[in-house]
Amino acid sequence: MTRAGGRVAALVLAAGASRRFGAVKLLAPLDGRPLLARSLAVAEAVLPGRVTLVLGAHGNDLAPHADGARVIHNPRWAEGLSSSIAAGVASLGEEVDHVLLLLADQVALTPTHLAGLVDHHLSRVHPGISCARYGGVLGIPALFAREWFPTLLNLRGDRGARDLLRSDWARPVVVDMPEAAIDIDTPEDLDSYR
Repeated sequence: MTRAGGRVAALVLAAGASRRFGAVKLLAPLDGRPLLARSLAVAEAVLPGRVTLVLGAHGNDLAPHADGARVIHNPRWAEGLSSSIAAGVASLGEEVDHVLLLLADQVALTPTHLAGLVDHHLSRVHPGISCARYGGVLGIPALFAREWFPTLLNLRGDRGARDLLRSDWARPVVVDMPEAAIDIDTPEDLDSYR
């Protein structure tokens, strides 16, 4: 997507080990297709040709389901979500001015949700960070302008960008998105969503 504010690319973060699920959760079917395919389709609908899939623990199993997205492997996936964000941001070219971070297991998100967040972000005079608010907290999906890329590259641990989004100095623009609270961690989560 190109606007006055620059080019936006999406990173779909899918490097985790799915320990709580007990299997490769992103291959679990929902509405007749794997969770991963659903997430990638939502991202592609908003940012066609600008989606990168960040894989790790189950990369060999998931890569065949990339559905045309660019695929990178995070060899440091066991260090946590932050390492996948850093790997994804490091893979972006100079032409990318904003990055949209998405979790592959946020199954209730639609293209309308993501397009609204992107539009809101790019409509700002000086967009820095825009993120979803759900359950009273700030989180992903979130958009970061290029000025925040060095910070994203230096994140550590399994909390991803959560602490950054909730810090007093980041001051993100917030879009209410209760659907972003729905993610799949266990088979029971998936059964209750169906």
